[in-house]
Amino acid sequence: MSEKDKALAHLSEIKSALVDKDAFFPYNYNALIVWGVIGIIMSFVMPSMIVSSLLWGTVLSVVLMGICFIVEGFLTKRVNEDYDIDNCTKRQKFIATTFTILTLFSIILTVLFAKHMLITPLFMIWLFAIGFGDHVVGYVLNIKLFSMNGYLSMASSMILLILSLFVDDLGSIDSVFFYLCQGVSFVMLGIVPILIGLKLKRQDGV
Repeated sequence: MSEKDKALAHLSEIKSALVDKDAFFPYNYNALIVWGVIGIIMSFVMPSMIVSSLLWGTVLSVVLMGICFIVEGFLTKRVNEDYDIDNCTKRQKFIATTFTILTLFSIILTVLFAKHMLITPLFMIWLFAIGFGDHVVGYVLNIKLFSMNGYLSMASSMILLILSLFVDDLGSIDSVFFYLCQGVSFVMLGIVPILIGLKLKRQDGV
């Protein structure tokens, strides 16, 4: 993107903010990198933690998700200040509410599945929930990379879910299928969001 294009895009954003701040959605792509890092941690740490202790595994999930929301809230506040926006816009509130609901739903399902030692399906739950959230963000912000990642995450979740029908032990954390699910989660919830965040930052010249 040339300097002229960046300037025009920035002017367009300012115009949108002045015309309708509620419909405007400034976003700090560093939040994507944070989500990716947390996704990597959860992919490798959460399953073994839950197997060792359901309580501490649940606490870990809540803490990690809490960190994501706090950091994203801080980054959102900073970028809003650049456009003289005091409170969250309607779109920001909608997306924040959507992700909060999806996260709480996923944590509850995580506890339920882990209680019955269904460890491997936890990857599918989070893949689908975060993928759906990314799809919503992509639709609201009209960012194809978000939407594509959302579709791929949800598709990966459903494919793994179908494959799990042919797996006898979904509680094992030392099986080929478990490592397959862990690898998919590592890529889709960790690596891909980080790459998207870095790419979008370069496009905006941040």
